[in-house]
Amino acid sequence: MSDDRDEQIRRRAYEIWEALGRPEGGQQQHWAQAEAEILADEGTGTGSAPEGAEELDPDGAPKRG
Repeated sequence: MSDDRDEQIRRRAYEIWEALGRPEGGQQQHWAQAEAEILADEGTGTGSAPEGAEELDPDGAPKRG
């Protein structure tokens, strides 16, 4: 993975963490969600969250139904 992509993922994971109210733990879930979003934006991913990752709305809230 490129350094630029890692930085994009790191920034997005941080945004997700902040949107969720800066909870303890969840780093792997936030990273996985950010990675899925970045890859989907690049058109290289499936556009779905990795197994075990909770899908979030743009504001960071968990998606409902």
